[in-house]
Amino acid sequence: MAEPVTSGMRVRSIAAAGLICSTLLGTACSNRPGRSDRLPVSLPDLSRMDAPVQAQIRDQFASLTGKIEAASTPDAELSTSYGTMGMLLMAAEYHEAAEPCFLNAQALAPGDVRWPHYLGYLYKSTGDVEKSVRAFERVLEVKPDDLAALVWLGRLHLDRGETEIAEPLFVRARALPTPAVAVLAGLGQVALARREFQQAVTYLEDALKLDPQASSVHSPLALAYRGLGDIDKAEAHLKRWSNRDIPVPDPLRQELDLLLQSGLSYELRGVRALEAREWAMAAELFRKGLTLTAGDAPLSRSLRHKLGTALFLSGDARGAMEQFLETARLAPPDGLDESTAKANYSLGVLTASIGRGEQAIAHFQAAVTYQPTYVEARLGLADALRRDGRVTAAIGEYARALELSPRLVEAEFGYALALVRIGRHREARDRLTRAIANHPDETRFTLALARVLAASPDAGVRDGARALALVDQLLKGGRNLELGETLAMALAELGDYAAAAATLRDVVASAERAGLRDAARRLSVNLRLYENRQPCRAPWQNDDPVHSPGPPVDLALRAALESPPGA
Repeated sequence: MAEPVTSGMRVRSIAAAGLICSTLLGTACSNRPGRSDRLPVSLPDLSRMDAPVQAQIRDQFASLTGKIEAASTPDAELSTSYGTMGMLLMAAEYHEAAEPCFLNAQALAPGDVRWPHYLGYLYKSTGDVEKSVRAFERVLEVKPDDLAALVWLGRLHLDRGETEIAEPLFVRARALPTPAVAVLAGLGQVALARREFQQAVTYLEDALKLDPQASSVHSPLALAYRGLGDIDKAEAHLKRWSNRDIPVPDPLRQELDLLLQSGLSYELRGVRALEAREWAMAAELFRKGLTLTAGDAPLSRSLRHKLGTALFLSGDARGAMEQFLETARLAPPDGLDESTAKANYSLGVLTASIGRGEQAIAHFQAAVTYQPTYVEARLGLADALRRDGRVTAAIGEYARALELSPRLVEAEFGYALALVRIGRHREARDRLTRAIANHPDETRFTLALARVLAASPDAGVRDGARALALVDQLLKGGRNLELGETLAMALAELGDYAAAAATLRDVVASAERAGLRDAARRLSVNLRLYENRQPCRAPWQNDDPVHSPGPPVDLALRAALESPPGA
């Protein structure tokens, strides 16, 4: 049912018929030369929308009415007014009311790529595939290198099984300068449909390299590996799959998302400000979004967490923690909730940074409870547990993190060091050996393996010659304290105590010159061993920082968070 028009819209009354024609802003209201074929446009029932959105849509409707009635309005201006009206209605999900606006805008400005683009997306959203295809084809007639239109059109043809039409569209998109996961995923789907499994794997693995969080890619990748007969890899990717849309680089769609004066729109604008490192502006936008959003709504929690992030980045740690705590307080009693998980993760990082280990563990645990696939929170929990001495529990969390992200270097390293901490040196050696093969550029694995081979208390694990070879390999990239310490361990294991002691004296002297007193003290323990012609039998001392992963304790941050308000 059309909404009555207010008196401020300058609408001509047709008294004899008892009608108000402003609800049909087309042929009935305007017979200006050359424009009699315009489609009527009407306001839908806006009662379900927030008051600011209702006002925004009505204001644009009034503006459009004025431009229609003014005989001198240029076609380009009128086209933009119709199109803006359609964008507002579409953003508010009034698709039926938006369609004639876009069609009128397109008729008045056939060279403007915006209107067929929005029509293509509108028809796609309502399930009218034929019209959507024709609309995106029109976009490409006007702008042949439109990345979004190429991808949307390619997907539409893929959905209809028309791989021979879809493929050249994705190929054209891939030739454009902006790399896009959606393009590689599309080419992978084409190859998969043709049973070209190796080609599909190549495209889909490249897509994951571009965006490791593109979790929906894991399903077609699993099918491709299954087609190649690699069942282990297929099952591993199926475990990592989740039904999350692969975003299409589409500036016009983003503009639509930002259009309404709503909590969601302000959240999107705030995210843009965060990306631009405009912390104060982001905080202001998130606050405005909160004023338009019910306090118990999921969007409210999302806005609060992002507000806390903006405040922390702007230097207001106390304000940030207050927002994170309020987000956690507003959490649903059970179930999944991404914003609650993120707020607890942020609280975990903050409490770990001020030395509150038990609190950090509790917050990280809450984060993975509300979002079990939250890899960063799993890693944070594992590190916090290991730092607290609960090493066996930490190993379980590192394992879960690696199930979610098998190439996560920090989790792999933490797992190996946790094995060392509880004396499982053989497992640590084997794990580090595999890690070197899987991550050849990560020198930390090579250094850790060298230390285990040089100083493990397990004689069946020690191999001084191999340890020295690994250290020599690393020395080609330069020296540092830890590498010098490891070289001394390997030399001592090979019985060259004089060289080990001489090497470590130089390292201790370097640490002292740099003011690293704790490091110099730890290094001196092994120096005394070598001077007494004894080998080292501890790859790392128990108080070595390597056994305390996670953020270092920040005393200034602790003071800021724990001092009385206003102090």
